[in-house]
Amino acid sequence: MGPPRVLLFDIDGTILRTGGAGRRTMDAIFLDLWGVENAFEGTRADGKTDPMIFREMLERHRVVVDDLDAAVAEIQRRYEAGFADEMRDSPAVLMPGVEAVLDAVSGRDDVAVGLLTGNLEATARVKVDHFGLGHHFAFGAYSSDSPMRRELPPVAVERVETLRGETVGLGPHVVVIGDTPHDVDCALHNSCTAVGVGAARWSAAELANAGAHVTLRDLSDTVAVLRALELD
Repeated sequence: MGPPRVLLFDIDGTILRTGGAGRRTMDAIFLDLWGVENAFEGTRADGKTDPMIFREMLERHRVVVDDLDAAVAEIQRRYEAGFADEMRDSPAVLMPGVEAVLDAVSGRDDVAVGLLTGNLEATARVKVDHFGLGHHFAFGAYSSDSPMRRELPPVAVERVETLRGETVGLGPHVVVIGDTPHDVDCALHNSCTAVGVGAARWSAAELANAGAHVTLRDLSDTVAVLRALELD
């Protein structure tokens, strides 16, 4: 028997939308620390890791700090501390079909289900737990592991190997499921299978042009999703 099929789900735009909880948390941090109002406005966050977003916001608003890395670390600390309160009352929604797909793939011996996201681990867990989905994801790779998304698939594979006590390795059996070209890029860079979900800002056609091996309009057709994941 070969290695399991490792499914690595992105969160924002693939599993759920937070209803602006992240934006409001960042706005509050920048206002409190530097008096910058509406700091997140104009940010294109799709597929970027949180530390990259924090850094870009500092640079775009020309915030003067003695140590850029220390400033990013302080934003991260405050973001992890404040995000849960903002998420609690946010009009967050699940993306179509997510629950049915997760129910279909979880618990299979030949499948390992995890997260691969630009979110920090603490905020990623808040998001999936908000909808009672956390039990589906026994492992993951997050921007708190590395701010570079390309470096996250090896982290996820190392964790699933520890979890299962077997060699898994990178390769086409590792499937990155996401809604942006950044998700596609990190899969291709690590010789993984890229599944593009065109339910958010980027269309299935745009994700195919970015190099996705398989594209889906959304996850609403469970049978079609399982076929795309080669799990039917």
